[in-house]
Amino acid sequence: MSLHLPLRPTWVLARVTFESTVRSWRGLGLALLSFLPAVVVAGLYLAGTRGGDLVNDYETLAVRLFLPLVLLLVSLMLAVPLFRDEIDEQSIGYLITRTVGKPAIVLGKYLGYVGLASLLLLPSCLVSYGLAAAGAGSGAGTLSGVLPALLVSTFLGILAYGAFYLFLGLATRRALLVGLVYAFLWEFLIGSLPGSAPDLSVMHYLLTIPRLWVSSGPLASYPSTLTLAQAVGVPLGVACALLLLTLATFWKLPLSPSPE
Repeated sequence: MSLHLPLRPTWVLARVTFESTVRSWRGLGLALLSFLPAVVVAGLYLAGTRGGDLVNDYETLAVRLFLPLVLLLVSLMLAVPLFRDEIDEQSIGYLITRTVGKPAIVLGKYLGYVGLASLLLLPSCLVSYGLAAAGAGSGAGTLSGVLPALLVSTFLGILAYGAFYLFLGLATRRALLVGLVYAFLWEFLIGSLPGSAPDLSVMHYLLTIPRLWVSSGPLASYPSTLTLAQAVGVPLGVACALLLLTLATFWKLPLSPSPE
């Protein structure tokens, strides 16, 4: 298996992946979903919630809505179709028969996904934080470390979940269903179990990062004994391992469309 990776075709495919998703209905819908936490924070502010109460509500939204729900759903809906749609529409053969190598195809699609997911989710973090900080008043000091922690956790989640969902879209015709089951059963169920069971959940590592950087509030109260190196290294390792698995699957798997 050759791992030749021409940079120009990889970049072109990443750009095409990014632009085609932006122009689709999926891009608009996911943009609205991405900014749901910001809309909720704005609603709380307009309803009169201020100071420490607003900060607590904002951090609770980050722990219970943004990371475990919005991040997972946006990653799922962006990454799964990148291979699945082309296989079902029988257009994957066009890419395979071009001079672009398979490693470049996998990495190009993944980079296009990472670029768009980052464009959707990272600004959402910034806007939500800005609204919370604006309404925090004297309680703004409790937000120390919150923004960089959430940005790092979000980006690591984009990398890890995107690689997983990209693989699912290639490996199974029921990738969306499997991805939803994984998101809402595995991540939530494993994360709520005692002992070392949460270590099997990527979300456990993502939620640990704010705990290590924030001194008080809902983000700081997340139970974890992981170090920062573990919290950062495991999602990165998962992303790399799944990209290699995706490449191996792309190389060997018969790519047939779904039955009518």
